[in-house]
Amino acid sequence: MGDEQNGHGLSRLDRMEGLMQLLIDDHLKFRNNLRQLLTAQVLQGDHIDKVEEAQKDARERVDALILIVDDLIRRRPA
Repeated sequence: MGDEQNGHGLSRLDRMEGLMQLLIDDHLKFRNNLRQLLTAQVLQGDHIDKVEEAQKDARERVDALILIVDDLIRRRPA
């Protein structure tokens, strides 16, 4: 029964093996895409951390500059 031919010239077993191979190939592609996505998320997280640190540094520098300018303005004779 498993070797019966249909109009396409393939046995039922051959058709099932073909479908299984399609499922396996699709799963491998999905797994690879998932791995790439996870890698991208980790890299993105690292970049976000670096941007946040750079923003913190910039904020500290601007605050220091404001203090300097404010001090210069207050010392200036009227």
